Amino acid sequence: MQNFTFFLPTKIIFGPGEIQKVGIEAKTLGEKALIVTGKRSASAFGIVNKVEDLLEKEGIGAVIYDKIEPNPRSATIDNAAKLAEKNGCDFVIGLGGGSAMDAAKGIAAAASGATPIWDYIYHGQPIVKRITKALPIMEIPTLAATGSEANSGAVISNWETNEKAVLGSPLLFPRVSIIDPELTITVPKDYTIDGGIDIICHVIEGFFTGADNTPIQDRFSLSVARTVMDYLPEAVEDPADIEARSQLSWSSAVALSGMVGSGRGGAFPLHAMEHALSAHYDISHGRGLALLLPRLMEHTYPARPHKYAIMARELFGIDPEGKSELEVAKLAVDWMIDFLQSVGRYIRLSDLGISDESKFGVMADDTLRIYSRNREYLDNPKPLYKKDIIEIFRMAL
Repeated sequence: MQNFTFFLPTKIIFGPGEIQKVGIEAKTLGEKALIVTGKRSASAFGIVNKVEDLLEKEGIGAVIYDKIEPNPRSATIDNAAKLAEKNGCDFVIGLGGGSAMDAAKGIAAAASGATPIWDYIYHGQPIVKRITKALPIMEIPTLAATGSEANSGAVISNWETNEKAVLGSPLLFPRVSIIDPELTITVPKDYTIDGGIDIICHVIEGFFTGADNTPIQDRFSLSVARTVMDYLPEAVEDPADIEARSQLSWSSAVALSGMVGSGRGGAFPLHAMEHALSAHYDISHGRGLALLLPRLMEHTYPARPHKYAIMARELFGIDPEGKSELEVAKLAVDWMIDFLQSVGRYIRLSDLGISDESKFGVMADDTLRIYSRNREYLDNPKPLYKKDIIEIFRMAL
């Protein structure tokens, strides 16, 4: 196991009905909130109005910004920050899925002087400006997916340059996150599935790419993945199943909080490639991950068969008797494909309207420029050079 420092200063309030505490918790953050949310679901189901009413009961003012897109844009964040400053908002509430919560972090920084926000995000430039202050942040997820409620990162897109990269600072940890699984009941089926895939990828990428001799971390990863695989179909079949929703919601928070991978390290080559894909084609993040996951696994398993064999045995319950380690490892790939098929997510680029490879070279270049740390490859058990990234995109056509 590697040395590590684990830091999670976020107060997490979890459980059905806990949204009722939003006003009381908000009083510890400020006097006027900018509520950051998406264009559709949270408003459509009355969640925004409910939060606004609960804040009002505690004497907290609120301004609503409901223009956040999927794959939130840096320009949108800069505009929202101006609104926060104009209205004297002294804290930010991210209310929605990962896009709204990530945008809230960007706005909290931008409203404190970090504008344009894109200058504070590494995307291959030699100098990255550093965030020195940010408004307090509260996160309220309405989708189990990104885990933004329990970390200090945010994924932001620049639609002018077709880039997607990570904003990060310890100042962007939420002060408080209220995780109320009841808020996820009205999430559309496709969003629920895509969110579940995102959670699974958060834990298994580190499992495949991180250090060996980390049994606690590896079992933690596979336990979270198994929980999602067990409860995602139940949430899809019965959206009001609060136990299924609770299991998914907590899995989301845990998966990218730093707890799972501390002492193991690891890389996120799948996420890096998906960011390039959705930066150019503006597709759902979870769907992009589902698209690339089995192709990356197929490309990589011969380079680290013992890890894939562990996954086959412990996640999928495969009996290794009479099989070589490589054969068992290949079964992990096959069973992951079976799972994706069972939730309608074993898909191809053509299913998303992408039928040619004209952008693959540019996407591979973007991936390496933003995520390779100035090297010619992405970290992976089988290092991913430009030709490998292009090949994985081709496998998904």
